[in-house]
Amino acid sequence: MTIKKTRTQCTTCHARCGVFVYSEGDKIVKIEGDPDNPKSHGVICGAGMSQREIHNNTDNRLLHPMKRVGERGSGQWEQITWEEALDTIADNCKRIAAEYGPEAIITGQGTGRTTNHWHIRLNSSLGLETWSLVPTHVCLMPHILPNAISLGIFSPAEGDLGNSNTIVLWGQNPAMERAFTQVIYDRQKQGAKLVVIDTRFQDMSKHADLAIQPRPGTDAALALGIIREVIKNKWYDPDWIDKWTYGFDELVERVEEWTPEKTADVCEIEPEQVLEAARIMGTCGPVGMMIGLGPGCMHSNAIQNGRALACLQGLLGWIDVPGGVSVPLSFSVMLDDKITLWDSSKDPGRPDLFSFGGEEYPLYKSFGRSNDPHATFQAILTGEPRPVKAFIAVANDPLLCYENTNLTYEAMTSPNLEFIAVKDYYLSPTAKLADIVLPTADWSERCTYDEEIDGNLLLAFDQAVPAPGECWDDWRFFLEWGRRIKPEDWPWANEKDMVLWRLKEFYGLDLTWEEFQAVPARSTEPGGKAGAYVEKKYEKGMLRPDGQPGFSTTTGRIEFSCPSMTHFGYDALPDYTEPAESPRSQPELARDYPLTLITGHRVYSFFHSAWTNVPSQRKLYPDPFALVHPDDARAYGITDGEWITISSPRGHIISKAEVTREIKKGVIAVPRPAWRDECPELGLPGYGWDKANGNILVPSKPADPGYGATPMRSSLCKIEAGRGDL
Repeated sequence: MTIKKTRTQCTTCHARCGVFVYSEGDKIVKIEGDPDNPKSHGVICGAGMSQREIHNNTDNRLLHPMKRVGERGSGQWEQITWEEALDTIADNCKRIAAEYGPEAIITGQGTGRTTNHWHIRLNSSLGLETWSLVPTHVCLMPHILPNAISLGIFSPAEGDLGNSNTIVLWGQNPAMERAFTQVIYDRQKQGAKLVVIDTRFQDMSKHADLAIQPRPGTDAALALGIIREVIKNKWYDPDWIDKWTYGFDELVERVEEWTPEKTADVCEIEPEQVLEAARIMGTCGPVGMMIGLGPGCMHSNAIQNGRALACLQGLLGWIDVPGGVSVPLSFSVMLDDKITLWDSSKDPGRPDLFSFGGEEYPLYKSFGRSNDPHATFQAILTGEPRPVKAFIAVANDPLLCYENTNLTYEAMTSPNLEFIAVKDYYLSPTAKLADIVLPTADWSERCTYDEEIDGNLLLAFDQAVPAPGECWDDWRFFLEWGRRIKPEDWPWANEKDMVLWRLKEFYGLDLTWEEFQAVPARSTEPGGKAGAYVEKKYEKGMLRPDGQPGFSTTTGRIEFSCPSMTHFGYDALPDYTEPAESPRSQPELARDYPLTLITGHRVYSFFHSAWTNVPSQRKLYPDPFALVHPDDARAYGITDGEWITISSPRGHIISKAEVTREIKKGVIAVPRPAWRDECPELGLPGYGWDKANGNILVPSKPADPGYGATPMRSSLCKIEAGRGDL
């Protein structure tokens, strides 16, 4: 039989690497990286390569729509057709919306796998003007928001590292999921400096010219200290400051107190590290940064942490130039009105627009555009301020996704929740509670993709193999669900039609599918060649809606002082507030829980909580584990490799201790996966939602005061030897 070779994109994680899939009939024979992909340059990780196993081994995959026939959670299912499943979902949505209002329907989404915009459009068809329930209170959006407010850049503002003279990895470890590591090594050979700032001494730290391990949640303090030294030593361009920034004098006054000594004390580092970081960033430009979720997303002071980092980039001034901060134009397509059906002329924070938690977290209501998770789960239980009666989850396992998991479980098992549907690859802990479960096609099995995190690139992609059973692409699911709710909103014939519409609507590319496939990479920027930036778009009037030079901010400049921040209860200038639950802010609680907990760091083979049942991935990390510093291990009588119990005021979990200097003293690091699934091929157990899930330990309150970000990377815990009652 002939071997077929298909060029496509892996969406297992956000790296979105280019791959070739080799198939014979319905089976995948081999997967390899695409050397011509301008993002990944031929690199493909083990998680991406395991797609062969995920596609070929369907023993435990969901392959057909099923409905519950026993008690909820009993595990008794009956196979049904897609027509029956979709009709059941649509009928329940119409019934509940008519009786309680559309807000009583929660559509949950996990990490974005090319469907963000269609999910929002579906909500619009239901009569909702929010994203419903997505973890944007801690994931990506709290990082993007400070960039949008301060720099006018609605994106993660990642650097063009291939041309940077200083590369800063701040809470980011590209060795875990990105193809940038070789780019970084190549730049270092050409003399570029590497600065790694992370509570863990991670993969890239050992390659760094400077590696700093700040105390969790103190990133704003470190950024303010670096800003002070850059200003003091005049390592900035005064013409840039005068022409393109706003609030510089106020910033100078704000950072004056952040001496190297004060910064070092707060961050628990050395003063010399602050000075050296400022010297490298201030004198070795252009500076390109990659900032992870930890610094500015997962803390009770998340937004101002992110503001301080954005202001540091704005001060250094390497914006929209080779080696500096990239300014893509395609990211905003994800939230464009033409797809979402939102009306941008209306204020999303207006009082008459309801969202759960919107009054408490007005910045989240306006910019996160989602319901607050804590408020949503409380509403399921209490019916206040409005009832929640349906939960429909797509690529989302709420029991592994949200903090304070015991509250989530109580809500998801409440009799108040009349209807639950879940669309996923496997029978997740949440799916086991559902009334309807739906099978999902993975990236090799579909012909859909989006360019939202590809910078200025439009990359070709195609379906490599037929989806097994009756697995459907999420785009098709939203299309068919939407047709049953409001057909005029969903005029496309199929998924390919939706893809080609996007290309024509947003980039003026009127193509057939074959014409689209014929060019591996195009540019989203007017006049730009594939992979080439249009530089300094702010000078050309390409960033502002009015077409004038400048940035898409209130003042048209990079804003060190943001007038809009005061409307949401924040200081207009970046500042530092101690994490709400730390040894310094809560010394009484710290007597019982003396260690700082960080959760969610990446490991090589998994992405979030997925794939712990896949042998080729699970064999790398067979057991749940937590990083413990040797000094802490000695203090609590723990040896390397033994089971420990990790407790917080919210609950407790078990993990095996990995005693290592990788983690900072006084900090316990619990990675993301939670090992929910058993892996029969390797004889390894699953730990469900409640035994190894770090989110059990994390509070949902207190949170960031205006946005609701929770301290997934800065709360308190304790450890002891043994598994306890687990």
